[in-house]
Amino acid sequence: MNYRRPKKRKRRLLIFLFILLLATLFPAFLIFSGAGETAKHSKAAVASYKLQNFDSLKTEINATKNSLQKVDFSLNLLFWVRIIPILGGYYADIKNFSEAGVEELKAADFLFSQFESSKDELMFNNHEKSGPERVTQVIKILQKAMPHLDKIEANLIRANELVENIDTDKYPSNLKGKNLQKILSLAKSFIIGAGVAAEEGRDALTIAPAAFGDPVAREYLLLFQNDKEIRPTGGFITAFATLKINKGQVETTTSDDIYRLDERLLATCLTKICPLTPPAPIIKYLPEVSGKPRSAWSMRDSNISPDLPTSAKEFERMFQLLGEGLPFDGIIYIDSQVVEELIEITGPIDVFGTKYSSEIDKRCNCPNVIYELESYAEIAAKGEQDRKAVLGVLMQQILAKTVGADIEKLPEFIETIARLANHKHIMFYMHDQKTQGALAKLNWTGEIKSFEGDYLHINDSNFAGGKSNLYVEQKVTQDIKIKNNKVTKKIIIEYKNLQPFGIWLNGINRDYVRFYVPKGSKLINSKGADEPFNTIEDLGKTVFETFLTVRPQNSRKIELEYEIPYSPKDKYELMIQKQPGAKDFEYAIKINGSKKADFKLDQDKQFKFDL
Repeated sequence: MNYRRPKKRKRRLLIFLFILLLATLFPAFLIFSGAGETAKHSKAAVASYKLQNFDSLKTEINATKNSLQKVDFSLNLLFWVRIIPILGGYYADIKNFSEAGVEELKAADFLFSQFESSKDELMFNNHEKSGPERVTQVIKILQKAMPHLDKIEANLIRANELVENIDTDKYPSNLKGKNLQKILSLAKSFIIGAGVAAEEGRDALTIAPAAFGDPVAREYLLLFQNDKEIRPTGGFITAFATLKINKGQVETTTSDDIYRLDERLLATCLTKICPLTPPAPIIKYLPEVSGKPRSAWSMRDSNISPDLPTSAKEFERMFQLLGEGLPFDGIIYIDSQVVEELIEITGPIDVFGTKYSSEIDKRCNCPNVIYELESYAEIAAKGEQDRKAVLGVLMQQILAKTVGADIEKLPEFIETIARLANHKHIMFYMHDQKTQGALAKLNWTGEIKSFEGDYLHINDSNFAGGKSNLYVEQKVTQDIKIKNNKVTKKIIIEYKNLQPFGIWLNGINRDYVRFYVPKGSKLINSKGADEPFNTIEDLGKTVFETFLTVRPQNSRKIELEYEIPYSPKDKYELMIQKQPGAKDFEYAIKINGSKKADFKLDQDKQFKFDL
């Protein structure tokens, strides 16, 4: 018998384990060491910026880049981990984040090397800055950075590509007291945002200083749309405020509820003829409290078009009837989601003795700030004379807390604002065409777009159904059939409201719903709505419109089938535009019985499906 073979096998196994241990521990030590250096230098960079020490900041940015490069190199030694199921996926994420970080820091290092001769002009004077001073400084830095953008564009785009497919949702929301999922999601969004800004948002960066009041002060009208009472452009217009921005310094000059403006409009129109005939849907589906058809059109209902520029022009036409012209440079639209998310970052805010916070309020099973804003909207609707102008004061305090926050929080604020704009909770209508064009490239202006392939936009209008969109959910299925170059499509929408009746908060949702589809589409059949579908044309689309009611603790389902004038070849191209202010509803797409996509519609999306 040969007793040597088992010993050889054991020796080989020990050698293999030793090599594996060496291949794991040595890179791990280098990674741990490099990560410690990276954290130390990044904290020092933040401290240098706080102290406005340019030389130290420049040095620490370079040191952070060098230490992160060491981490990235050490991760290369663990390349073999990629083949291990599950673990390999996490390794790939870490590697991509580290490479992306190196690219971002290379860009920052290059920019600060170019700023050396301008550090005094950029306000780096070794004295800490107030929040408003920091905004002014950022505008100056942006102006100095623009001529060098071509040199760093490749770095920012490469970083974007490295992280765009990372699924941050798979990470835990609580790991040793840290919300790892949120941290990684924030990092990913910030890296992608920088790439988009360099590639697609360059025009927006160019006009940013002027838009922030440098060198000439700007004044904007802020309109608050109540998305819990959904309307075509995002919600029922509840309140307004005027924002004045001078070299980045923001202040609210006036604010009130929208009924004050409408009261002034009504008083003005008593003494002159005003062209305020309501459009057909308002006459038909939004009667007066008495039940009579509405005979006059008000500013609060001016956003009947789902195309934001069209609705903004209508609002401004009515505003000019007051005889004041247009004393602002554009309109910024926000909804309650904006206020809720910003207060989650700033913490609770007190306005006129009422606390606004992100904590869940049992009175509505929703964030406290939402309940208080809805309560304010109800008081305003009743026209009580002592009602207070809450929105302007609230936004003033949110802005003050935002610009005055620790700089560690600034990336979260920036990411939140950009994401809310991407998801159509913040939108812009600017009078300056260059500014409007730059924002349109970012898809922040709410247009109904042209598209050569298949197209869908579903638009709901809550006509006197309380704040029920707080609770109403939707699921949309698109079932597409292609046969002999002929495309027919069935859309099924399931509406659900599982919450009990709540007087002013959760009533019967009276929904005027429109389906914007390719021009020339022909309705085949429909069912489930309270009224037969009607076919019209609007904004270069064919529109199928109808009306239905969704009661609390109930559900409805509507279906429509139509033929579209589209002949796909090897790819089926489809654009779906999200309604501003709407929740991220579930969507499913089938083509010839095969499921092609299942997703939440959080922003406009384009698809190319293989056929």
